[in-house]
Amino acid sequence: MVECLYWFYFLFYMTMKENYIDSYLEYLQYSRGFSYRTVEEYKKALTRFDNYLKDIDKTIKNPTDIVLMDALKFFENLSKSWWCAASVANALKSVRSYLKYCRNILELDVIDPYKIPYPKSIHKEIWFYSEEDKKLILNLVNEWFWLRKITQMRNRLLVYMFFHTGLRIHEMAKIKVWEIWESLQIIGKGGKRRFVYLRRELLEMIDEYLSQRKKKSEYLFPSWFKEWWHITTDQIRHTFNKMSKKVWIHIHAHKFRHTFATDLLHVPWANIYNVSKLLGHSSILTTQIYLWVYNSELKNLQFWLNF
Repeated sequence: MVECLYWFYFLFYMTMKENYIDSYLEYLQYSRGFSYRTVEEYKKALTRFDNYLKDIDKTIKNPTDIVLMDALKFFENLSKSWWCAASVANALKSVRSYLKYCRNILELDVIDPYKIPYPKSIHKEIWFYSEEDKKLILNLVNEWFWLRKITQMRNRLLVYMFFHTGLRIHEMAKIKVWEIWESLQIIGKGGKRRFVYLRRELLEMIDEYLSQRKKKSEYLFPSWFKEWWHITTDQIRHTFNKMSKKVWIHIHAHKFRHTFATDLLHVPWANIYNVSKLLGHSSILTTQIYLWVYNSELKNLQFWLNF
């Protein structure tokens, strides 16, 4: 009888504990409109935090049992495990967000999430293709194009689409043929909608590729193995990895986006607000990280000194 009661309370405790996290994840996905990938990242961070508490034999029946030292020690443990500062900051953000949900939505008496300090500010590194890199990549795909093989035509179209639209890799993979016109309506992070525009050369390239493609699919870039599905992000990365060996530079899908943003912001009549709209940023503060300026006046001022 005692053993049965023990298992009952154990199962009840586990169910309640999972329900808190599950309800939080559902809140993120359905109430806040977070993407599936983002919700999965939050879930991984909370699972890692839960596993850490188990490792130190800390019994957490519900979020009110979490104390400030648990969170501080967890992030200290991540830092000692050779995690980069950005990954630690993302894990911290997930735990703080979960505690805010418990405090403000569920009205539980949990610790103040703002007492958990953020690590030092992380500066995002912006890597983009130089003019020499662009020539190498474009020369490679243009050489392939004359082979008239559908795979090479697809790879060429992928590269030109990335260069001229600045799409994220998962946005590129999901483009449907019937959506293509002079503009594309893209649903990006957090369900935010934006338009990107296709120049005439791109539209001609798409028409030629579709006329040669035998596989019937509603997607512009079909999956290699599934007739009814689109190309996966891993398949795109695999393609670029093979191309990297040909040109001896690392070809990364998101690097095309960085290049697109940096080049746009150096157009003399560019408006940072309009560029942020093309990129799908919710704030121009995100767009500003791409704004590096080569100021000839400052250079001349510095070089004026002559010893």
